[in-house]
Amino acid sequence: MTKFIYAYTHVGNAKRWKRSTGQTGPFPIKVGETTKPGIGRVKQQLTTAFPGLAGVDILFHSEPAERPDGSSFSDHDVRRILASAGVVSAGGEWVEANLDEVRGAIVSLQTGLPFDPVRINKFGTRKEQKQAVAETAAYFRANEGDEPKYLWNAKMRFGKTFTTYQLAREMGWTKVLVLTFKPAVRSQWREDLLSHVDFAGWRYIDRDTPTTDADALVDGDDPFVWFASFQDVTGRTPDGKPKLRNETLHIVDWDCIVIDEFPFGAATATARELYDPQDPAEAELARVVDKALDQSSDNDADLVAVDFGLSTRCHLHLSGTPFKAITNGEYSEDQVFDWTYIDEQREKQAHVEAGGDNPYASLPRMEMYTYAMGDAAGAWAEDGEFDGFDLNTYFGAERKGDEYVFDHPDHVKSWLDLIRGKKQIKGAIIEGTKPPFPYEASRFTDGVRHSVWFMQDIAACQAMATLLRADTFFSTYEIYVAAGTNAKVGAAALAPARKAIADAVDEGKSGSITLSCGKLMTGVTVPEWSSIFMLRSLKAPESYFQAAFRVQSPWTEAGEILKQTAFIFEFDPNRALSLVALYGTELANNSPDRTITQREVLGELVNFLPIFAIDGGQMERLNTDAILDWAHGGISANSLARKWRSVDLYNLNGVTMGRLLEDPDLIAELEQIEDFRNIREEAERVVTASDKLAATKRAGGSKSEQRKPRSELATQRKSIREKLKKVSAKVLIFMYVTDFREERLHHVIESLDTELFLRATGLSIEGFRKLTDAGVFDVGQMNDAIQKFRYFERKCLEAVR
Repeated sequence: MTKFIYAYTHVGNAKRWKRSTGQTGPFPIKVGETTKPGIGRVKQQLTTAFPGLAGVDILFHSEPAERPDGSSFSDHDVRRILASAGVVSAGGEWVEANLDEVRGAIVSLQTGLPFDPVRINKFGTRKEQKQAVAETAAYFRANEGDEPKYLWNAKMRFGKTFTTYQLAREMGWTKVLVLTFKPAVRSQWREDLLSHVDFAGWRYIDRDTPTTDADALVDGDDPFVWFASFQDVTGRTPDGKPKLRNETLHIVDWDCIVIDEFPFGAATATARELYDPQDPAEAELARVVDKALDQSSDNDADLVAVDFGLSTRCHLHLSGTPFKAITNGEYSEDQVFDWTYIDEQREKQAHVEAGGDNPYASLPRMEMYTYAMGDAAGAWAEDGEFDGFDLNTYFGAERKGDEYVFDHPDHVKSWLDLIRGKKQIKGAIIEGTKPPFPYEASRFTDGVRHSVWFMQDIAACQAMATLLRADTFFSTYEIYVAAGTNAKVGAAALAPARKAIADAVDEGKSGSITLSCGKLMTGVTVPEWSSIFMLRSLKAPESYFQAAFRVQSPWTEAGEILKQTAFIFEFDPNRALSLVALYGTELANNSPDRTITQREVLGELVNFLPIFAIDGGQMERLNTDAILDWAHGGISANSLARKWRSVDLYNLNGVTMGRLLEDPDLIAELEQIEDFRNIREEAERVVTASDKLAATKRAGGSKSEQRKPRSELATQRKSIREKLKKVSAKVLIFMYVTDFREERLHHVIESLDTELFLRATGLSIEGFRKLTDAGVFDVGQMNDAIQKFRYFERKCLEAVR
């Protein structure tokens, strides 16, 4: 029979210890053994010792008492190791310790490793993590000497830090550099390395490591990981040299440079959408990275192209939303490992059906609820600049003196009534069956206990905090503003948020509400967050879902799963469902299965992420057709034409034009077309202008000094774009006359009717494919345009039947 070691104390015991000793810890913990796994034995003891002590808050841990050779150990062995480490006995089975010290003693006996109260984790590697390690290692070994790069396109909670370290073990690396655009991820990289038994012997270096200690570790025999932000790496002294603490970093021959939490292939202005734009420190970080980028900020910038003067054998890139980089050809198919929300939930369901242990059990399912705010809500915003309802306008705020106030406080107060189910916006009473509202329906009780509200800026966060604290209902929640310099920067921003949640629990409040305009939205984990209120207008699905998946972090205590479902509350259905449709497009684009369509991906997505639309007094669970109707419902002939003439369909920058010039056969084919007679010279001018602009920016040139190369670049891009628009229009004609119903750009490229394509466009299928592979045509935007055309076509055909 399996034996378990358990350790526990309870809040009452800890409080009595504090009263009697004046110490907050360590406090008495009981270490015992049992054949009952879980918390059953502890509850049995507490019921005996404290009759009527129901619902007691218990600090509890339980582990199998088995050594590496299969023999068992006892609770006496655990207390013996603790005693040898200086832990004092509190009498009998009780010791004066913290839980991690007890866990460290248990792990030492389970693994045979020396006692370490920090290195207490020994969880295994999941199937997909093993697959990522195997595929990446095989690619690096096959391309050794070429400084290969590899991308993990993996959603949050994949376990990127842990899996990266497993890759390092597999490859035999001893020198790993981790670079990030988001310093808040530092704690995860440190904790995973120092707390897991698999990485015993590894050392960790970051900006807090004294320079002499860092140098000693680099010169030593132990493997090490050096964590740094781009601000550190690109920062220079007045004489142009690296900062003193980073001099060693620049002379190491790294085994691998890992780039974490950077929106690959996205312009830095887009990446900055996830940041607090009024936070000076983070704005400076963005400015520094902009300066390092070897391209114009008007173009799509890829960090891969940045030269920091560092030497490495391999590059590993980590991102949950690198759609643009993949679709624009920055990575080939054999350079990418994918792990999506659909993959995760599919595995979770398969384990449920198979029975037994489920390593995905703690990963919550997501649900989205969209609330139509009504025609009246959008009417006041329609001033000629906006097209219908806009969240940034609705929740717009400004600072007046020492206070922050909403531009339309009555609208926001009505919205607060709406989410409590009191009335619809603008006072329209809901009739008939009442749909669920976040702070009223019982299905959401656990979900809104600790929530994050995603606002557009600091002013909106502060104005909302003022309203909530003055509201009779919402004042029972702990309100924390995670915005501005008062909320701290980088990794330091997490502690105040965690404290606010702890204060809400300790003080018996209804829960907590964190207000953020970007801080804590990437790279950090707040397990208690179980819902997000999307109160700003994000335009990119990458930004939207990176924020939304923040609330999908597991929340467990004492082996109990406390979060089964996480909620997205959305108040601009058209915007949200358009982004869902785009997300489906990008998932389809990046799928290894080239035949899969947006509609098929959306069908599986909504199976694992149900979407409910609340409009007036009705609630409807949306299927794929309904989502596409919402997303494309406003498409007219004019808007479709604008989409196919949009500048977004093309990427015309130094990188894509450079790729074009590297293919003489493609250049030769294009030069046979009248409009592209001078394509070689025009492409060369784009490359030259891009280089000049980048050099001017790197030298710290003023805006006036940048004006000439920027103007030259704009002129050349416009000339090429106008010619490409004609090609796009002809592709549209080809799609209309062909018998095949294309749903994505890949279907066009793989068309069997090559003669028709050549006659329709003047370009061969192979030439068009090369333009796409070079990134000249934006695959994601082209797919969106194709799907809009097909939707419009189907609706027109249905109307005449």
